[in-house]
Amino acid sequence: MSRPMHSVGVLLTMLLPVAFTVLGQNAQTPPQNLHFVADFSQFRYSDSLMYVEFSASVDRERLVYAADGGRFKGEFLVTAELLQQDSVISRKIWRNVNMVDSLAEIVPGQKLYCINSFVVPPQPSRIRLTIQDPQHPEGAGVVEWPFQPRLFSGDSLQLSDIQMAGSIERDTTTSVYTKNGFRIGPNPTALYGIGLPILYSYLEIYNLAPATSAAGENYRVEYKVCSTDGALVKSYGVKERHKPGTSAVEVNGANVVTLVSGAYLLRVEVTDLETNTVARAEHKFFVYREGDYAEGGERFKKREEVMGAGSAGLDAGRYDTMSEKEINAEFEYARYIAIKEERDTYKKLNLEGKRKYIKEFWSKRDQTPNTPENEYKRDYLERVQFANQSLRGTFRDGWRTDRGRVILIYGRADEIERFPFNNQNRSYEIWHYYQVQGGVVFIFVDKREMGDYELVHSTARGELYDEEWTRWINPNSDTSSSTTY
Repeated sequence: MSRPMHSVGVLLTMLLPVAFTVLGQNAQTPPQNLHFVADFSQFRYSDSLMYVEFSASVDRERLVYAADGGRFKGEFLVTAELLQQDSVISRKIWRNVNMVDSLAEIVPGQKLYCINSFVVPPQPSRIRLTIQDPQHPEGAGVVEWPFQPRLFSGDSLQLSDIQMAGSIERDTTTSVYTKNGFRIGPNPTALYGIGLPILYSYLEIYNLAPATSAAGENYRVEYKVCSTDGALVKSYGVKERHKPGTSAVEVNGANVVTLVSGAYLLRVEVTDLETNTVARAEHKFFVYREGDYAEGGERFKKREEVMGAGSAGLDAGRYDTMSEKEINAEFEYARYIAIKEERDTYKKLNLEGKRKYIKEFWSKRDQTPNTPENEYKRDYLERVQFANQSLRGTFRDGWRTDRGRVILIYGRADEIERFPFNNQNRSYEIWHYYQVQGGVVFIFVDKREMGDYELVHSTARGELYDEEWTRWINPNSDTSSSTTY
């Protein structure tokens, strides 16, 4: 796959929350150093050149924000150098600027990202990244990688490196974050958990053999999670895909939120069904869930199935006497948090199997397994009850409505703006979540004025996004003057 050289950019996302105290509006205390995490991935550029893409994440709260025209400006300067022996072969320098209206916008877990690339020959090289805050230049951070470029040539089946991502979506525009029709939000930390439960990955396949049979028109791919010593933890199943040509792009999203905190390997295996040859690639990643740590810092046993370590709740005994209809109803309430494999397994069970499985289901989600109570289950089912009492639609239970789904997945909103019906506008609500993905909104409109509020727009990843959402409030309005969301 040939590639144009990309420009550079900066991206803000929210990863995992950590303890943080918002500083005063007039000044910040300079950090001791500018900590950042970086990663790189190698792809084919041509038969004799490699395309090395690297990204870095900077802790937003570690930048010094200075007053700038009524706002606050934080910036960091990036110097990327390609070295061979002691010589600098190529150097790129760019500045990334981030503006905020208030220092209170800087909240725990926010990361600022930068991304760039080199085209390199097949010779041992090093990449050195230096990132510094111009407001605090003595606190610069430096990361250097020695690496052996891979030569993607010949006829054998080959895979690129796996690029870890916080999000992947289709995008045909050209930007620093797009490759082969996909917009990739980098995650150089390779850290996932409750705040970022889906491990997105990008991979390229080279030298697929031309088909001489119907079977040879396809290739097979399997995504696995393994422990760092190679033991299989979880398989996401085998998928068969049609060959688009001699090269292909693989993007995937794997739910890893059920994994216990620790280090893992994402392993991808591709089989060319024309030749039955197999190629593999792997990348290390990390899972962190605060509930896996007891008081005093002790981490619970690292394995995916935590049956016995977690609790099904103080009321777990009731499942032993519940009817199949009652158990089915409770599992259906959990449809928004159950992964496909769990739903498929549950459907195949008899009553006794379902009674046991629902206990295991809640036990795996117990975030405080050192206590007999399962606070996660308790809070979730309380939200179900609240949704059914307060968010009921005309013909649907509250938990099935759009507002019910959102409250079950994301919890109670931090702030709700309610706008009643008037002569110009339909009734609508704006829900604010300040600690989700760096701050997101959900907008619901009562389109039929029957009390059924429907989601028309959200800034959360994977949710309905509509820049012209105001048309649902007033169909006769000019949407060109629309919205700040």
